[in-house]
Amino acid sequence: MLLAGCGGEGPVKTQIEEARKVVFLSARGERPFETGQRNLLARLTANDARYQIQILDAGFSAETQRRQFQEAMAQAPYAIVLDALETAGLESDVRAAVAKGVQVIGLGESSVPLGCTSVLVADQKKLGQLAGELVVKALKAKAADAGQGEAAGRVVEIRGDDESLISQQRHEGFEAALKAAPGVILVHDAPGEWSLAGGRDRAADALRLQQSFDIVYAHNDLMALGAAATLKDRRENVMIIGTDGFRGREGGMTLVGDGEIDATVYQPLLVDFAWVLLKKMAETPGFQPKTRYEMPLRTILPKDVDDIRRNGLPKYPEF
Repeated sequence: MLLAGCGGEGPVKTQIEEARKVVFLSARGERPFETGQRNLLARLTANDARYQIQILDAGFSAETQRRQFQEAMAQAPYAIVLDALETAGLESDVRAAVAKGVQVIGLGESSVPLGCTSVLVADQKKLGQLAGELVVKALKAKAADAGQGEAAGRVVEIRGDDESLISQQRHEGFEAALKAAPGVILVHDAPGEWSLAGGRDRAADALRLQQSFDIVYAHNDLMALGAAATLKDRRENVMIIGTDGFRGREGGMTLVGDGEIDATVYQPLLVDFAWVLLKKMAETPGFQPKTRYEMPLRTILPKDVDDIRRNGLPKYPEF
């Protein structure tokens, strides 16, 4: 006897949608910003069974990164998030991937020439410029408090390294901003290799060679923290500015909030918006992203931390 309402075609099988494969090709090993990117993407994707994430790092090797890209393509992924080390050799791979329907989201200026589906950019020169403007503003305030007309001061810059485009652009923006105040002089400029130890060592060198200075600007928050550790009792008279500003033990927002450094220049972890963009493309038929998105930047001082906790960081660009 058949149950009422049942046809004779047998049970209907429920089709389970196959998880979309997303591969993140990170580039620069254990630098705090890159580690923060990988950790954030892992958290964002952890509870969404519709996506399967794989995270790889090239460890500064362009050859390794191209091999990883080709191996990722062999898995027929839905998307590749790419922090490109070089354009040479990768452009043909990226364009071929996009032609096959793979969504390739590039992170940073180095990805712009590759023909990605979309590229997310944080203007590194602008980051340096914001730091320089903060230096000039702080020294103008110091001069006003002392009854002096012109801003004047001695500044130390701790670069990430001597080779990367990121460091060069941050330095160019920083140096250009300082020119607004002729009395503000960059007296020491050396690479700290993006590390806590490098920040400590370069600050020690500056103390030995320059004896005194007013402000330290470091190309990441970890080097700024290292400089703070070296300066110790001089901290009251030296302002320390970092860069990146993300939350977490090695992030500038946390370090500023805890009083470990005095300020940071915030750039967002790009994978956050990349993840939003990928889901939008997957779940909204007909949606086409812009070829380029410019990420919001800002400075963060102690007075800003509580406001950011209440109201959030700058909004991402419109789709």
